[in-house]
Formats: sequence, structure tokens, C-alpha cells
Amino acid sequence: MNKKLVKVTFENGKEIMVEPETRVIEAVREANLGIPEEEILAVKINNKERSIMYHIIEDSTCELLTYYTREGERIYSRSLKFIFLMALHRLNITLHFKFSNKTGRDYFAFVKEGEVTTQLVKEIKEEMKKIISENIRIMKEKGSDRRIANFLKNREQIKNIVDINLNENYTVYYAEDFYTYLYGAVVMYTGCIKGFDLRKYKNGVMLMLPEKDNVNEVKYDIETNRMFELSDKFSEVCKVTSVETVNDLNKRIVDDQIGAVIRRAELYHTNEFFEITKRIVRSGSIKIVMLAGPSSSGKTTSAQRLADTLMVKKKNAIVISMDNYFKDKGNIPIGKDGKEDYECFENIEVELFKKQMLDLIRGKRVSLPTFNFKLQKKEYITAPIKLRDNDILIIEGIHALNPKASEFIPKEKVFKLYVAPMVSIRFDSYTMLSSNDLRMMRRFVRDNATRGVSVEKTMELWEKIRKGDEENIFPFVDTADYILNTSLIYELAALKPTVEKLLFKIGPQSIYYSESRRLLNMLRNFIGIETDLIPSTSILREFIGGGCYLR
Repeated sequence: MNKKLVKVTFENGKEIMVEPETRVIEAVREANLGIPEEEILAVKINNKERSIMYHIIEDSTCELLTYYTREGERIYSRSLKFIFLMALHRLNITLHFKFSNKTGRDYFAFVKEGEVTTQLVKEIKEEMKKIISENIRIMKEKGSDRRIANFLKNREQIKNIVDINLNENYTVYYAEDFYTYLYGAVVMYTGCIKGFDLRKYKNGVMLMLPEKDNVNEVKYDIETNRMFELSDKFSEVCKVTSVETVNDLNKRIVDDQIGAVIRRAELYHTNEFFEITKRIVRSGSIKIVMLAGPSSSGKTTSAQRLADTLMVKKKNAIVISMDNYFKDKGNIPIGKDGKEDYECFENIEVELFKKQMLDLIRGKRVSLPTFNFKLQKKEYITAPIKLRDNDILIIEGIHALNPKASEFIPKEKVFKLYVAPMVSIRFDSYTMLSSNDLRMMRRFVRDNATRGVSVEKTMELWEKIRKGDEENIFPFVDTADYILNTSLIYELAALKPTVEKLLFKIGPQSIYYSESRRLLNMLRNFIGIETDLIPSTSILREFIGGGCYLR
């Protein structure tokens, strides 16, 4: 008796019938989709990420994950790290490389002890090319922490993640006699990796991804910015709190030391605000602070905390949102997608903003607008203001660092402040937590609490939000006079209970199911904490509520 066939529907709408237990790669070959087989890094079956060797057992939708998809790029990046580490193993290089945050399209791997020479980098790169050309199968082994530890020659790779064992199983990837722990999936064959580059940078290497639109080429120069150069400063909080890894944080929670971690992390933030204030006051001429940051970076709270800190130094701060200068409905620019573009700089009434800021600096009394988001228009409902000698304006908005927003103001009167969460906590030596994931989860919580917006809706908007950040904010980071890291070393433990509850509402039928599972799996590594020890002044309160500042 023949088995009942199952239907596979691909993202382009093509449908085929296959026998149950057919591997995905076999179905892809039969469908003849015109995508080179070696470019398929993984697939989504019914919105769940799977290997190309997965057995199809029921009617399924199938989405191919290549380098040109966000999920595929993650897998590609992680696999490139695997090949880099495998090359070190083959060459018997004992230097202990540690990966820092991603900058642009590059991963910086540095060593604290030992020397990285140009010749050494050349040898590693050639060995990586050899491993790729050999198209070696990468296998995985699942097991308990003790079983997995037995596979690893370098116990540093896993000892920092298993003291507090939150998972029953861990996954180790291996090829030949090389084993390593990496958080997340990798490709099945080393030959799936095409373009890459490895260049010496400081006392380490820069591992570089291919062009966004061409997986076979790397043409660009090393991308760095002020945030990258300040990565050592951002990691200072790890020393202050004695927390560098997720495992460290979990141990502090289990040992009832989380209160001390929270206090020290918050005091570190407080000290940062006083440092910014000191620089502003010391100048003697600054009248305007331009404060910008990407979505969910804590701009609103940062502006208000800075205002309070300036008050301590006998400076009266007036916070103004650039959103109040949005164009009224009917005048909003149209984007490339044919829809109104609220995020672009052209949606600011620049001439009005310019006139009012200059009038204030010149000592004139000005009536400032308030943008009514429900009616989509500006209103003049607040009393006029006039700057006194000890007054300072804090202008907050996504475009505040754009040179066009302040080019008309004398440079000596402007201080530019960039705020963003640069996550310092890591899973292990090779995997930092994503600052983008942190910002997205902050937004999940705030959008749901203040606007009743579902996580799926936030995910739908997130790509557009990220695109706006990349176009309107990130290009101007290097113009900032000061960069404030608004992440808190403990905050994912605090966000976990609420974010998990919201993510569990996303079912398998949703196109965001795979993303929700990825975030849930990440949060599974954290022990959740109550929020009662978090002070009302914390930037985190902007998202979880209960703070003393406007959200």
C-alpha cells in the first residue's frame, strides 16, 4: 500500500507532492526553484528553522534561507566563526581569541595575551580557505553539560555556561577531530561558505562578511566607528558588577547577590550622567544638547536624567522633542514604498525649528509647538519660554545628530550626545548577545504596555525601524561628543518574564514563529528576576514601567 503523499508549498507559490520522510533537500531538487543548492544554508518548515536534511512528515510550507536572508546571514556568520576556530585548531595555535560586538559587517576577535602577527593572520586565512575547499561535513552532538564537556579540548568554551544548568541539553558542533560550542546553528558543509576576509586589526583579527548583495565578494574596508573603538570602555561595567557572562549573572541571582549587581550597574549609569554634565558645564558656552539614539535606546529617560543631573550643577534644563516639529498630515513625505515616511529627516519642519532655536539662543521669547499624534498636527498649547543665563536646551530625537539639525548653531554652543544600548554580556568567548535583540525586546514590552501592540505587530515594523536607524542615525555616530551606553548588565533577566509571556502568544501559523522561538531559546539561558529592586530612575523603567520619568 502506497503512503499518502504530503504537499510542500514553497515561498514562490510552487507546490509539489512528495512521500513522507522525504528530506528537504530532495524536495528542493525536485521543485527546481532555480536557486543554487550550495547557497541554501537552512530552511524554514512551517515557520520553524530546520536543516536541509530535515525529513518532511506532513503538509508543509518551505522557505529557503540563504545568505541574503537575515536568518541565513546569522547562520553564515556563525559558520564562518566555526571555520576560523577550526583553522586555529589545525594550525595548533594556542592563542585564546575572544569575539567582541559586531561592527558593521565585521567581527573583531582579539587576544589579551600573546601577539597576533600579519604572517599568522595570513596562515589562518589560507587554512580557512583550505577547510572551505574541502567541503567538510559539520556534525552536531547533543548531550548534557558533562557529556559535552568531555568533547571539548578547551574547557574555557563551556565552563562559563554550565555552572547554573538551565538546559537539559547542549549542542556541540564538530568536524574531523575539532569540537566547539557555538550558540546557534551552523551550516552542514564548510563549502557553503563563499566570500569572507580575514585581516589583522590591532592585537587581533577582523573577520569580514561578504557584500550584502554578493556572497562571493568582500570589497569594502574595515568598518569601525566610535562605538567600536570604545568597546573596552563599555565593558567596564562587567568589572564593576563582576558579571561578564550569562552564567555569571545567573550565579549572582542564585546566590542572592542580584541586588548588588543592580545597584552597581545603576551607579555606573549615574556616574556617566555626571561625567556628561561635567563636560557640558566645563565648556562654559554650551546652550543646546542634541541627543539622538536608535529606537528603544532610552532617549526619553536619558534626556530627563541629564536634565536632573544638570540641575544638581545649577543648570536649568529644558527638554524638547524634535517630534514636535513633524510636518502636519497632508505634508508628510512619501517614501520609496509609496507610503508616508514619518522617520525621514524631510518630515521635520526644519525652517521652523531653525528659527525657534536661533530665537531662543538670542534671548527671545518663543512659543514652542506640541505635536498631536492623534490629529497629526502641531498645536501651540504651552506657555512661551525664554532662555536665561543658566538655561540649557536638551533636544531629543532620532535626527538630533544630523548636521542639518544644528549647522545653523555656533559649534561652541552645541554638545552632541549619542545614546544606545551596547550589550556587554556574552554567552561565551565567541558569542556576544545582540544589542539589536535587546532593543527589540525592550520595544515588545513598552509597545504592549502603553499601546496594546502585539509582538507580531512590533516585529512587522521592526525591519522598517532598523532601516530608519541605519539611514538616519548610525551614519552620524562619529559626530557625537559623547557616547552613552544605555544597556544594563542585568536587564535581560528582568525583561525575561514579560517577554516570554508575550512571545508564547505567537503560534506556529505565524510567519514570526521562528523568530519568536529563537528569542525564547535565548531567554531560556537566563534566570528571571523580579523588578522591585530596580530604581525608579533606571533607564529600564522607560520600558517596564514604574519609573519616575515620562515614558
